[in-house]
Amino acid sequence: MRVVLIGYRATGKSTVGRILARMLQVPFWDTDKMVEKNVGMPIKEIVALHGWEYFRAKERETIKFLMTKEGCVIATGGGVVLFRENVDLLKNNVDLLKQSSVVVWLNAPLQDIIERLKSDAQRDAMRPQFTSGDIVQETIDTMRQRLPLYESAADHTVDTLDKDPQQVAEAIYQYLRKTEKLDKITHTDH
Repeated sequence: MRVVLIGYRATGKSTVGRILARMLQVPFWDTDKMVEKNVGMPIKEIVALHGWEYFRAKERETIKFLMTKEGCVIATGGGVVLFRENVDLLKNNVDLLKQSSVVVWLNAPLQDIIERLKSDAQRDAMRPQFTSGDIVQETIDTMRQRLPLYESAADHTVDTLDKDPQQVAEAIYQYLRKTEKLDKITHTDH
């Protein structure tokens, strides 16, 4: 079984994913980092040169590859839920007899996301904007579109308000323990 983290950009999926993978003693995979490595350039450059559609196709290829892995934690890109095929792959809905992933939505407050994105922009971080407009309005508009998609894709939601990454990882760990999914993740061959 896999733990798949979904959520808007800058919600802490990669940071929490690394912590959770260490807690579970399983491998960690970051779909954005994998796409960057496979294409040989940062996402910002991939999008500038080839567009979002190309990036999303590479993301889908990465997800298909990761669905061959068991006993791991996967951090996905914020837009992974835009395509039903991705969600079906992540949840393993193609084989309804076997759900081998638990999808956890990291739901961060809008203000936290905006502050992190503004901080990234000041450091020229590699998160490309979706539009050339104001980052605040872009985030509000995009979140409005994606919130129902995150909600419908998630098996469990962790509200990250007033939690540091360690506390978020611990909340996921406790959910896995309570739902008896923990053994299915930690006792698989990787």
